[in-house]
Amino acid sequence: MIRHTIFPILTFVCVSCGVKSPPKDTISPRALILITDVSPQPVSVDISLSSMTAQLLQGDGTLLAEMDVSMGEAGHRTPKGNFRVTEKMLLKRSNLYGQYVKKDTREVVVARHWEHIGPKPAGTVYQGIAMPYWMRLTAGGVGMHVGQFSRGVSTSKGCIRCPEAGQYFFYEHCRVGTPVRIHSGPHSIPSAFGVSPEGQPPFPPLQSGHRHP
Repeated sequence: MIRHTIFPILTFVCVSCGVKSPPKDTISPRALILITDVSPQPVSVDISLSSMTAQLLQGDGTLLAEMDVSMGEAGHRTPKGNFRVTEKMLLKRSNLYGQYVKKDTREVVVARHWEHIGPKPAGTVYQGIAMPYWMRLTAGGVGMHVGQFSRGVSTSKGCIRCPEAGQYFFYEHCRVGTPVRIHSGPHSIPSAFGVSPEGQPPFPPLQSGHRHP
């Protein structure tokens, strides 16, 4: 069954990889599911750093889904290369970026613990930032997961942030061992979003007061 469904992701359940929430004037990332009745043959993931999109491909090259993604910001660039999914978790919490919360009530006392100076506040415990639908790619902690971002903006500490609807679909069809290619060139399979003259996915018209990144 073929179904073209675009999900503009408006809200997320977490702020991942230790970066501030996006500003109010943002462009929501897209997730396009092309085929929902996926055959049991193996899949692969192709991630283009230049277009900031990820494609889910069947073994015969059929494009199953595509979504906008966000990469590592300056100083924390997402590595390029050929990887494999080595771990899958419905909900992983970061051991590098988190919050100090009250032990009993889980009320947030320090929202960004990595910027906190001095000992942790009395009566608090560390709680890692949530990273839903986690798929690990490197031993150093780079992976794909749900996270907040504005389309076209690099915002993570090296991970690949994904819109929730898109990452859920990728997570459901990837397995431990699924190959993932990250590169700076265009996708070998034409983008389902189309391409603008500048070589980037086209942006829809914006409401007054909004801006493109």
